[in-house]
Amino acid sequence: MKLYDCDVLVVGAGPVGQITALLLAQRGVSVIVLERWEQPYPLPRAVALAHDVVRGLHTLGLGAGLSDLLEPWGLNGQQCVLENADGERLTEGPTSLDSVSGHAEMSGFFQPDLEQLLEGRVHEVPEIDQRRGVTVHSLKTVGDQTHVVATDRDGAEVTLSARYVVGCDGANSVVRGHIEAPIVDLQFDREWLVVDVVPHEPLSNKMRDMGQRLDPARPTTFVSAGPNRRRFEFMIQPGDDAELLNTDAGVWELLCPWGFDSSNCELTRHSRYTFRGRWATQWRHGPILLAGDAAHQMPPFLGQGLNSGIRDAASLTWRLALVVNGSAPPDLLDDYVAERRDQAETIVRESVQMGGIICLTDPEEAARRDEFIRANREQMVGLRTHWPLTTGMLREGDSAAGTLALQARVGVDGAVGMLDDVSEPGRFMLIGADGDPVDGVDPGLAAGWDSLGGVSVHFGVGGWADVDGDYSRWFDTLGARVVLIRPDFHIFGTSSGDADSTHLLLVDLVRSVTRRKD
Repeated sequence: MKLYDCDVLVVGAGPVGQITALLLAQRGVSVIVLERWEQPYPLPRAVALAHDVVRGLHTLGLGAGLSDLLEPWGLNGQQCVLENADGERLTEGPTSLDSVSGHAEMSGFFQPDLEQLLEGRVHEVPEIDQRRGVTVHSLKTVGDQTHVVATDRDGAEVTLSARYVVGCDGANSVVRGHIEAPIVDLQFDREWLVVDVVPHEPLSNKMRDMGQRLDPARPTTFVSAGPNRRRFEFMIQPGDDAELLNTDAGVWELLCPWGFDSSNCELTRHSRYTFRGRWATQWRHGPILLAGDAAHQMPPFLGQGLNSGIRDAASLTWRLALVVNGSAPPDLLDDYVAERRDQAETIVRESVQMGGIICLTDPEEAARRDEFIRANREQMVGLRTHWPLTTGMLREGDSAAGTLALQARVGVDGAVGMLDDVSEPGRFMLIGADGDPVDGVDPGLAAGWDSLGGVSVHFGVGGWADVDGDYSRWFDTLGARVVLIRPDFHIFGTSSGDADSTHLLLVDLVRSVTRRKD
């Protein structure tokens, strides 16, 4: 007798929902995705992907199309800048084309292209049953089943049962409303006009830069939004006729000082948004969980909204798969909530803090801000793109735990490639600097490692080649000879490399997953 329609039901088929489904399916979990809209959203929203998120996307089988839609920030010398009202650059600095993840620190992209790639991939995966035109109304948990009640495109009521439900249904989440999750709201509500253009000709290097015009009369964001695309965001001021600004004529007037008009670019969309900073304090209620905008919303000044949602998916799915297949108890999911809520809160607060700097409209306050930036320009260069984990399933007392693991070039059987291209990403991995880390491990412990799907690789005799010496330097920096990496590319912990210390590292991992105290 069939007890469930699926292992996990995902509400919402935006990028976070579809990535959640794909990552679960990679681990053999059956998934149903319900989405009220008939087609992927056709207009751009997010425009920047961080290096760790790009690394994760490359493991989803999206093919060459993924690289084609990305424009690395820093390409052709692009700078990240802060300007005053007159266009004077108060500070500027490059964004790196490399990172610990093996990708550019940040990349511009056109979200509809990414959504089409994800849509196509979802339809290729047999473990995923995606149903569009279905609107979820209510949820009810009975025993170990959660029933999701919805209406389909014909208005007929449907009820589906699942072991777990993940709400990826956005800022107005039905799933969040069902669990009555309390919200912390920083009361940062600013209305902006978001504008996207496609220039007819390649931009000059200066116009390809990214940053903020700190004009108290009209704070403005300008940024790459994918290959030869530009995003502008104009703050709507008191006294503005917001309806008039949000017309083609109003937008062209705003773009005119930037050198854009209907003769040299295409206006692809303009829309009013209220930027907010808030997060839910409860992300899990039994078998029901939240991810993405359902759990947190942040103003876009650090470019981390969608990135944070995709990180939620990466952190949740390996845990959820272990729980579903019986390798871990359900309270392993509490670690997902702890680490992701903590990091999301930090990013929301920092985004709101940056918004407070950008959104100043008093000329005297703005002048003092500009002087401060000039005086501290060296400290204000650079763009933060990742925040180490400080809570959750990490080895206690290990300074490397919670940081991102390196991805660099390795040589395997005479071929050279990036780590994820020659290994099996999405699994627990032990990397040894000198020899196989599991050699000599107690058979019982090795069986526990195998039950978690763990793999081990090593450099040195009989192992991989460290093509550029990056891993040798990494091990030296960490002060370790063995590194244990989680499926979401964060370091769980390290050891000095001797059999006893590696044994203890694996014991700590197995205990953390199984929640055993002995």
